[in-house]
Amino acid sequence: MLSLNVVKMAGKVSVLLLIVGLVAGFFAGVSWGSQTQFELTEKYNQLQQAYEQLKTLYADLNQTYWSLKKAELLKVAFLDDKEYYWEVSRIISNANKSVHVVMYVVKFDPNEPDDPVNLLLQKIVEAKNRGVEVKVLVDDPTLKSYPQTIDFLSENNVPVKLDPKKDVTTHVKMVLVDGKYLFVGSHNWTESALSYNHEVTIKIFSSKDIVDEAENYFMKLWVEGRPLS
Repeated sequence: MLSLNVVKMAGKVSVLLLIVGLVAGFFAGVSWGSQTQFELTEKYNQLQQAYEQLKTLYADLNQTYWSLKKAELLKVAFLDDKEYYWEVSRIISNANKSVHVVMYVVKFDPNEPDDPVNLLLQKIVEAKNRGVEVKVLVDDPTLKSYPQTIDFLSENNVPVKLDPKKDVTTHVKMVLVDGKYLFVGSHNWTESALSYNHEVTIKIFSSKDIVDEAENYFMKLWVEGRPLS
């Protein structure tokens, strides 16, 4: 779509360049002695108007070009239903710098070792044990309804906090890995969300500006987050 817009605008600029060229050519061919002051002023105004239009279209074209340039660098993957689990698990497994998670609900199930949430949390523990910086921030429903999640993370020395304000819901479902990968969408970390529900998450990578913005948002929540005790 952006490429089409660039082509269209380039076409408009070409037309205006042609107009300016024709007007300039006309001026070059004018017998100045035969023109009244009014006629010369009128032709000058026409040329000035064409020039201003050209300037505006050039600015639009330049802006669209840089938007297109940025879009070319942005890589996005659409992850629906179970696809999310496999991809986020793979990326966390390969993390070598940081794993930052902010999740409305995380439901650890000690009675079901193969629960996908358990497996993701185990990946996080493994990442921490190999020196990756790990931070997990959850909302109050996780603490109240699934305290075993907090127990598991705490027992494995994974830094965990509650969201900043008790009376403000943090309904975010976001995972950031190595400052390069951003997962954001509807998937909570519950067995139903990862295995049965219709859910959608977008994975964004190779876009430093967007991931940095998400990291800044996470760190703001983390710094203002409430300790567990």
